[in-house]
Amino acid sequence: MARMTEFQPLYEAFHLFQERCLQQDRSLIWPDQPIWTVANLQRWKTQVIDSPNLEGDLNFNEKLEQQLVGAPPILWGIAADLHYVYYLPSANITLATRLRNIGWAAQKSGLTLPPENDPIWAAQKNGFTRTTQKYHFRYAQLHLLAAFALRLKEQGNAEQILTDSTQVQSMLDEILEGIPAKGDRAYDLRHAILYLMFPDQYERIISTTHKEKIVSRYIKYVSDPHTDLDTRLHQIREGLAGAQPSGQNFDFYKDLKQEWNPDEVETPPQPETGKKPEEPQKDARIVVDALSLLNRFKNLILFGPPGTGKTYWAKIIANRLVAPQLKQAQSRATFLQTVIEDLPFYDILALDMYRSGHDKKYIVPQLEEMELVQARFRQSPVKHQKNQIWGYLQSHTAIESQTVNLTSRAEPFLFDKTANSQWFLTPAGKEYVQGTLTDRLTLIKQGPPATNQPEDFIRWVTFHQSYAYEDFVEGLRPKTEQGDAMVLAFELKPGIFRSLCARAKDDPNNQYVLVIDEINRGNIAKIFGELMTLIEADKRGKQAVVLPYSKEDFQVPVNLAIIGTMNTADRSIALLDVALRRRFAFLELLPEAQLLDGINVSLAEEDALNIGTCLKNLNQRIVEFRGADYQIGHSYFLPLQGIADEVEKLNCLDDIWNYQVVPLLKEYFYGQVDLLRQVLPSFFSQDDGGQPQSASGLVALHGEDLVAALNKI
Repeated sequence: MARMTEFQPLYEAFHLFQERCLQQDRSLIWPDQPIWTVANLQRWKTQVIDSPNLEGDLNFNEKLEQQLVGAPPILWGIAADLHYVYYLPSANITLATRLRNIGWAAQKSGLTLPPENDPIWAAQKNGFTRTTQKYHFRYAQLHLLAAFALRLKEQGNAEQILTDSTQVQSMLDEILEGIPAKGDRAYDLRHAILYLMFPDQYERIISTTHKEKIVSRYIKYVSDPHTDLDTRLHQIREGLAGAQPSGQNFDFYKDLKQEWNPDEVETPPQPETGKKPEEPQKDARIVVDALSLLNRFKNLILFGPPGTGKTYWAKIIANRLVAPQLKQAQSRATFLQTVIEDLPFYDILALDMYRSGHDKKYIVPQLEEMELVQARFRQSPVKHQKNQIWGYLQSHTAIESQTVNLTSRAEPFLFDKTANSQWFLTPAGKEYVQGTLTDRLTLIKQGPPATNQPEDFIRWVTFHQSYAYEDFVEGLRPKTEQGDAMVLAFELKPGIFRSLCARAKDDPNNQYVLVIDEINRGNIAKIFGELMTLIEADKRGKQAVVLPYSKEDFQVPVNLAIIGTMNTADRSIALLDVALRRRFAFLELLPEAQLLDGINVSLAEEDALNIGTCLKNLNQRIVEFRGADYQIGHSYFLPLQGIADEVEKLNCLDDIWNYQVVPLLKEYFYGQVDLLRQVLPSFFSQDDGGQPQSASGLVALHGEDLVAALNKI
């Protein structure tokens, strides 16, 4: 299930839109106004949809005013309702912005907007996801909504269609194909509509890219790769549910994002359209320097103040390291380890027995030599392989077995053996493989993909205070086995570092990378343990240690690079463990204020604020009163690039400053209000002057007042 209780007001609001506007011709905001008629929507189609106004320097509102010249005022009521629905998904558009644009349309319609405390606005106080610049191209989004409404009404069976997710999805996709200009911008809203209408069937994901990343990461759970993207996501949810604490009620963002998208940098809200700035040419130096240091030291830490792009550059560097091998076909060894990496050992045994001949019988030495079993032992080496195979076979033997006397057995019951110790799959075992493991069978049959993907060679992990050696290298993990009686047992689990080392050792011709985000947030000495020595460049592939749990010899291969990121505002380099500092190279990333020099914000040209100059001056004051480690990085302000609409750009700056930069500065200067006053003197008032203030006396400024204050820094 993808339904979430905190979004109930959003579901209810969209249901009102379906009921009032799509079925009853009534307005969503003004339910006594019958404005959503076929005739009015056809008029909207003629003046807006069929006459797109995409050129020129005017903003969206000004262009819509031109399109609706001569139209009856009631069409502006449709515009207000459309804006209401358009804003529902967004969690990063302020209520003030929503009310301003909805109110603008309402004013032109001659209708009075309900007061801010009216229940209709409850759903506008928050959305279910962060929207990007792509979503804020209103032409495409409103086109889709209005065209969808008209198509429904013209067919005459709206109520029936709106209960059928397949029909709704098909209709939306057909409309999207017919949007003549920049229609791809509306796919985000297509995803949002389907989620709000059918939250039990669709995910709360409006990004096609994110959906594709999830499918790519969990492809082994896809039973039919030829189905549409949303169906594959449903198959993945079904496959993952058993491993999630909340079962079916997990969320791909809250619970699993670190797995399928660990390298995404959280960015501030990005209103209105605009292209992501291309990588500055001069910044290639960062990559060149990083690659040179990794070639020499094998281990690198990118450090600097927040917002300087450490995680972004770690991703770029890691991708550059593995780029030469991406055009090659994936090796079968690498492929098999990917297929089985999350499977318990009894599943691997069952798969190998089924693939080798599901009606055959096998002695343990034969099982030991099978392909998947060997892949697991390479992934997680053990000294007594036969003993482990015996143990799992007996633990999962059918209850009715006449040849196994083990009292405590665990589900699933898959195996049995003959009197002369030949093991075989029971009928229940065959059904288990054909049902539960059919996706793995399909993947193995298909074989390695034609080309490698970066995620085949790169692993991401984020250190934190609770992260331990047992998570990173290896450790015993409790498991509950259900048999004749509940049994608490322990199994040895390899951590992410050991697993990746095994893969790299098994594939010496390719480069592997481990990226450790926020490396300084964990207890590094405890996490690495005895492996701190092995990661040195001159110890790679030569020196070994005996691991404390498995008692296996362990080496760090030469073809594994380690990249860490470190926020100096959290911890200075000077405070790092000397042993760590000696084994890593350090590359500093500083704020690049000059990247923002081309961004000016203001409604009045003569009072324009240059963002680059502003950031430079701000950081000079921070360095003077707090230190260089606490500067503000340029990436906070990059979302301002590409926004043409000055009103939207001002709104974006408002969000960035008041909801990201100011909270960060308050944290930097906690308990030091006098110092903060010297950094931001124009944001403090001698008296309240009617302005809202925080407990520290810092005045909350918006709009042109904010621009004026920032110009004084």
